[in-house]
Amino acid sequence: MKNILQTSISKEQNSHQRYSISSYNSLLAVVKDLASVRTIEEIIEIVRLAARDLTNADGVTFVLRDGECCHYVDENAIGPLWKGMRFPLKSCISGWAMLNKQAAVIEDIYQDARIPIDAYKVTFVKSLVMVPIRVADPLGAIGAYWSTQHRATPEEIELLEILTDTTAVAIANVQLFQKLTNQNALKDKFIAMLAHELRNPVAPISNGVQLLKLKLGQTGAVGETVLMMQHQIKHLSKLIDELLDVSSITYGKISLNLEKLNLVDLVRQSLNDHTEAINRSNLTVVQDLPNTPVWAYVDSTRFFQIFGNLLDNALKFSQPDGTIWVNLSFIPSENGLGSVAALTVRDSGIGIDPTILPELFEPFTQADRSLDRSRGGLGLGLSVVKSLVELHGGNVEASSRGINLGAEFKVTLPVCEDITTLDNDQEIIEAAKKSLKILVIEDNDDSAVSLQAVLEHFGHEVSIAKNGILGLETARQLEPNVIICDIGLPEMDGFAVAQELSKDSKFTRSILIALTGYGGQMDKELALKSGFKCHLTKPVDFEILTAEIDQYYLMSA
Repeated sequence: MKNILQTSISKEQNSHQRYSISSYNSLLAVVKDLASVRTIEEIIEIVRLAARDLTNADGVTFVLRDGECCHYVDENAIGPLWKGMRFPLKSCISGWAMLNKQAAVIEDIYQDARIPIDAYKVTFVKSLVMVPIRVADPLGAIGAYWSTQHRATPEEIELLEILTDTTAVAIANVQLFQKLTNQNALKDKFIAMLAHELRNPVAPISNGVQLLKLKLGQTGAVGETVLMMQHQIKHLSKLIDELLDVSSITYGKISLNLEKLNLVDLVRQSLNDHTEAINRSNLTVVQDLPNTPVWAYVDSTRFFQIFGNLLDNALKFSQPDGTIWVNLSFIPSENGLGSVAALTVRDSGIGIDPTILPELFEPFTQADRSLDRSRGGLGLGLSVVKSLVELHGGNVEASSRGINLGAEFKVTLPVCEDITTLDNDQEIIEAAKKSLKILVIEDNDDSAVSLQAVLEHFGHEVSIAKNGILGLETARQLEPNVIICDIGLPEMDGFAVAQELSKDSKFTRSILIALTGYGGQMDKELALKSGFKCHLTKPVDFEILTAEIDQYYLMSA
């Protein structure tokens, strides 16, 4: 935009100064303001004020073409003009300027046949200049008006022309921004639906594999095959989650459930969860964790995701017999006030090309750009890590000495003071454990039957209902301890089922769990508002599901 302004001005500056310094500075300020706007309304507000200031006119109008009409969208004047009105293109001066693709300069409106006199009689206007916005294909016009007879000077006309050129660019930018925003919204909707559709077939496969693992164990050729299948299912589920997370984070749809937790325990638990992957990769993990607690306000689920992604990265890019170092410590904060927790994951792997480091945390960036794509992934994991760490008030950085010299990722998080906790929940659960009545409300036969088989393996009595209305009737008849309900059900969706059950005092002590393919943040929030105690996405890890079912024992204790 600045180039447009400078080019236009230079044309008229052959032998003398065309504009005052103040006019030039005012135009530069307008260009700067218009460069950052995101809506047409913002453009109109800036331009209607600037046009009057630049021309010293008694009034200005901002006109947009609306089909075969001129819409006088806004104005800035000493008296009312035509704000909000529409006139046919061929019967108003703004229409003439657009149709003829040139400025109209009128010293006396009552002596010009192009002027609809009746529309002007009730106004202060005696003289005007009307300049089209985007001369090649006008989309509007800017008018300047004077209450006394005045012939617009070449300088005033040119200032308005520069302003309309700048306005045209700003409008094009806003339209492009809005188009991209709409396309992004459609993309997010598509990704959410894609994730749901992918989760539906993955869920029964995952249930079946977990049941095979329970029944057949993990040894021998069959056991190894089951473990391989389970690993690939987890990988597929992770890819689906990353697609949703990066979209949700981009639009601020992720919220944290912060708790005061010991980071040492969380790191150890996450390392235990990765034992199978570590063993399969034939790598050594060296832990350097403090003996005393490191307390911080974190969302445990998101912390596992942060550390898990960094650990997965180290596993993915390390050669067999390599080493991964995990360190948790206190370091001085950047402002010198107190300390922060520093979690470092370092590996002896392939390293990172220095040219990639600046963009490493951008979505879809791949550290491994080889054609064989042997290490897989979507290039979203580190982008998600960065966003989640920043939501926690922390920072993440990557470093590498170069190719084949390993890489290091360091996450820093704010810490809080030490606390003493007493956790006897597990003892309560173990003492109270018994067979529970569980109702599964699920319209996908494969998902329902496979989930029933796994829950029955743990000794529970399981019933199935295949739609929302039948689920509600069955729940009232059986009064189950736990209800596991899909969201996208026929006849009555899961949200409505939860709302109805929440109104019934019979289910005050029941655990109501949403188990669905819809895994967005808004889906989770709506599930909790509807009455679900928790929201889980398909395919579910049975350790997580069991932990939620165990809440029944705590409530009953």
